[in-house]
Amino acid sequence: MKNDNEIFETLIAGGLVGAALGALVSGKKEGATLGAIAGATILATYKASQQAIQTNLPMYVEESGSLFEIQSGGTKKFIRKIEKPTLKLPEHFKLK
Repeated sequence: MKNDNEIFETLIAGGLVGAALGALVSGKKEGATLGAIAGATILATYKASQQAIQTNLPMYVEESGSLFEIQSGGTKKFIRKIEKPTLKLPEHFKLK
């Protein structure tokens, strides 16, 4: 499918750009790997979001502790309040 090919191209481009930025910022090879993953993830998420908008199905988003439904025409409807997770993640992770 053409859409699948576009997604793979986006992931590759995001990985390459992210790797270069990660290595530049951190100065370590681990930074390149994390940058590649982050770049690919960001671009794939953006591409998926754009494709979801084209389906004319409503999307659900969280903003400031509230859940909203966004219709394809852009109208936003409040659904309900939601609690933010209380899980505390460590500030630093050790890669092995």
